[in-house]
Amino acid sequence: MSLTDSTYNSISGLMVGLGIATLPVINGEVLFGATLGAWLVTTTRANFKAWQRIGSWLLSAGVGYLFAPVAQPLAPFLTAGVTAFLCALLVIPISIKLMQWIDGAGLGDILRHLKGRGQ
Repeated sequence: MSLTDSTYNSISGLMVGLGIATLPVINGEVLFGATLGAWLVTTTRANFKAWQRIGSWLLSAGVGYLFAPVAQPLAPFLTAGVTAFLCALLVIPISIKLMQWIDGAGLGDILRHLKGRGQ
């Protein structure tokens, strides 16, 4: 056994022992796009405290990263990073508007709208 084989086996055993070998692969392009979109969302909020900015940034970046694979097939002409950027910008405001609409609407209104009769 050569030195490189034993080094590789040692590092590989350490990674498995620490659980690092089972971590999911992170797409750097998507992460970068989501981070830039989250940064843009966070910097446009002038009245946030530092902890609110950090929370907003983490939430927007996380949503951008998670929704990018869902949105990518809908816009195949965009790169994965641009899709993540747009998801970080758009998903939170759309979710907030949807939550406000659901809070203000009754169950019958929601069901009529989902069936296509309420415009």
